[in-house]
Amino acid sequence: MAGLASEMLAALRSHEDIFRYWKSLRRRGRLPSRQDLDPVAIKTRLPTVSLIDVLAPDPQNHAEAFRQRLAGTELFNAYGTEITGKRLDDIYTEPEAQYWAEHLTLVVETGKPNVGLHSMAWRGARGLSLFWLRLPLASDGRNVDMILGHDALIGKIDLVQTGIRSAS
Repeated sequence: MAGLASEMLAALRSHEDIFRYWKSLRRRGRLPSRQDLDPVAIKTRLPTVSLIDVLAPDPQNHAEAFRQRLAGTELFNAYGTEITGKRLDDIYTEPEAQYWAEHLTLVVETGKPNVGLHSMAWRGARGLSLFWLRLPLASDGRNVDMILGHDALIGKIDLVQTGIRSAS
């Protein structure tokens, strides 16, 4: 239990770092844009950072309205595959894509950050959860057209065995 608590604390601290950085980019109530981001300023967090394109100005909870523009290298471990360039409905099962579409739509509609904890059991990683943070970005300072994400993996990767074994 102490291990899980320390993982959660570390995850919370990393989210706070990203949130503080994002907040520092805001000017007179305007949202920061992708162009405002300086990867060097968050270089220690880059492996778990993502950028999500908003493909429709009014996404209405539709998974096809979002595309993973960039996914940090550590996210490969969480997903077991490269997700950069894929839409939500190409990455997730239907219920998972809907979950993300709803949370991302909320960021687009409100222009406010969103945070949550999501089980990775859908991909067979029963002991792994994603503690996520999503932050709005807007080229014009108002209309969200991209979302900055930060994910922290909590727990252990415990993939279901397939029964396939290599020859010895």
